[in-house]
Parts: sequence; structure tokens; C-alpha cells
Amino acid sequence: MRNTKEAQAILTAIFCLNRTGERNKQIDLICDYAFRRFFGANTNILALDCIGQSKEAMEQQITKLLEQETEFKKYMEEYKS
Repeated sequence: MRNTKEAQAILTAIFCLNRTGERNKQIDLICDYAFRRFFGANTNILALDCIGQSKEAMEQQITKLLEQETEFKKYMEEYKS
């Protein structure tokens, strides 16, 4: 697997975005499982960080995280072309 260093940021984005609207319990469980298996951590603190966040605020934070930790912005620029 290439670029595994991006995995935590990508999983964080998925987990947090899942909490901005109607929550999908299966996505929560899969993300929690992945955090436990890959990083030896759970999503409890991450879930606390999501409480009280508006969708817009969460999306801004996720965008910043992905720009700093991944090449997602580059991907989106190529995808739009």
C-alpha cells in the first residue's frame, strides 16, 4: 500500500464528515475499527471534537487537514480538469 501516511487524515475526514449530517452508524464503526487496528487508537476524542461544530466549520477544518496532510487538493484539481 502506497502513501499510508495519509490514511489517518483521510479516515479523520470521513469520520468527521459523517457527523455533519445524518450519521451513518456503519461508517462510524468502520472508522473506529480502522483507527484501532491501524493506529492503536479509538475515535472517542475525535468524536468530542466534532460536538457542536457546524457543517461549514467542520468542512473548513477538514479541508485544511487534507491540504496539510495529503495530496487531496492536487487530486481535486486534476479531477476537475
